[in-house]
Amino acid sequence: MPKTAAEPIPLFNLKKQHEAIQKEINESVIKVLESMQWVLGPENSAFEKEFAAAIGVKHCVSCSSGAAALQIALGACGVKPGDEVITTPFTFIATTSSITLSGAKFVFADVDPVTACIDPESVEQKITKKTKAILPVHLYGYPADMKPLMELAEKHNLKVIEDCAQSHLAAYGGSMTGALGHAGAFSFYPSKNLGACGDAGAVTTNDDETADAALSLRHCGRALGKAYEYSHEGSTLRMDDVQAAILRIKLRRLAGWTEMRRRAAKLYDEGLKNLPVTTPPAPPEKGSQSYYVYTIKAQKRDELAAYLKEKGISTAVYYPLALYRQPVYAGLNISSADSANTEKWCAEALSLPMFPEISPEQIGRVCAEIKNFYAK
Repeated sequence: MPKTAAEPIPLFNLKKQHEAIQKEINESVIKVLESMQWVLGPENSAFEKEFAAAIGVKHCVSCSSGAAALQIALGACGVKPGDEVITTPFTFIATTSSITLSGAKFVFADVDPVTACIDPESVEQKITKKTKAILPVHLYGYPADMKPLMELAEKHNLKVIEDCAQSHLAAYGGSMTGALGHAGAFSFYPSKNLGACGDAGAVTTNDDETADAALSLRHCGRALGKAYEYSHEGSTLRMDDVQAAILRIKLRRLAGWTEMRRRAAKLYDEGLKNLPVTTPPAPPEKGSQSYYVYTIKAQKRDELAAYLKEKGISTAVYYPLALYRQPVYAGLNISSADSANTEKWCAEALSLPMFPEISPEQIGRVCAEIKNFYAK
């Protein structure tokens, strides 16, 4: 008999997770629709309280997307036109476009060769009189090295705004990401560890003034408690209550899903031993990784990705081009001379299938095919 083709392994499997809670989600959505409270209603307020508690912060301000969260957080932290914000070139473009849309200028520091997160020593070299903030990205679910970044911020009177789009329930020094800097920005895009059924995001902070400014900025700049008085120039960046209701259901399961990801990562670590790939680093002391994706550094990365695709195994490259190499920024003439680590990550990073429901058999198959590729 002909050999049956193996079932494809997706990078993410949103369908499997959704099917398990679909009935509960459908009921919650209908309840919101029937309530006629669709924007900044009770589901929104409840989610903000519950997510703040999960992260360990005083305030959560929901909004329309992760990019919106970054823009709001930058504005709430006082970033203005003419300011400089130091960030990483090894990230999604929303990190830098949010800075530009705030009227500020982004300045790139190199990344750490082991974690792919922004390198504090490189950050220190980039600080000028115009620097207003540092924007680290907790990439792949691994927390950036926040202690030296916060020390730099205190020394130079800067704000630190965490890009937490990929780091739900990751921890550093005993605290969750999003509770370490002056503000955190989360994305709830469907593929994220905590994903809505559409776009959504949130800003987290322990500072009352920052929270008040964020509340205003997401709601057209409206002064708090006022109908038609405006304290800021804001925009319409609110989260609707349908998404809030869905996120509340998923939030109750997030800790369990995160542990499933961590168990999957351990199986990958074991299965990829003694192969010419570099697996993700161990979490920092008193910290944890949330494994938004499981990303390796691989020799012959592109050839390996093509081979795995032939075998029905999906992969992705986050990110093949440093942001300073993107066409949209070509006119800035940013040199890559001091970004050697970033260039190496761009050439070797490969993300393997990762989702809470991935089975040991699927992980074993991925590892076996990688072994077969290098054996050839």
